[in-house]
Amino acid sequence: MPNVFKEKARVLGISESFSLSRDKSFLAGVVMRKDLVLDDVFIEEPKIGGNDVSEKIVNGFRSLRRTDVSCLMIEGCVLSMYNIVDLEYVYNSIKLPIICITDRKGKDLRESFAKKGQEDKLKLYEKLGPQKELNVLGYKYWVRFVGLDEFEVKHVIKSFIVSGRKPEPIRVAKIIARAFLKRSLSRNI
Repeated sequence: MPNVFKEKARVLGISESFSLSRDKSFLAGVVMRKDLVLDDVFIEEPKIGGNDVSEKIVNGFRSLRRTDVSCLMIEGCVLSMYNIVDLEYVYNSIKLPIICITDRKGKDLRESFAKKGQEDKLKLYEKLGPQKELNVLGYKYWVRFVGLDEFEVKHVIKSFIVSGRKPEPIRVAKIIARAFLKRSLSRNI
């Protein structure tokens, strides 16, 4: 198991940006060391409202061909208009711990999926289990995680808080994803 306590442990921070005027979002992944050095980046384009975000995360990670990443940190488990991360699939595919983190408690989406007859999404959502509230450096987070215990999760989050509440790998990934989205919209791609 990778060591998240190493001085220069690396995290793959993942975030996305989308517009409903496109059929795909931009998913950015950023490999960042604890000393905040940016090591690598990937971009993928999951379908808005689709079921492919887990596969895109795995493909993005594999495209980096890195063996030094200790953990994935994803901004949320429900992306791109209900494209749900299958934590079990991603974890089993890449064999690394995963933290899904948000700074707001998510809504319970089970009733919505059931009413719309979206059994595939309902099943994936239920697999996620409930969010767990954590307090780190005076900030509240809601997380789901696999491959780490709560102490390790808090350590990873704390290690990457620089300015404000958003962990730096996720903040940088969001900036990159937004830049790709802005460029796409300006070119009407």
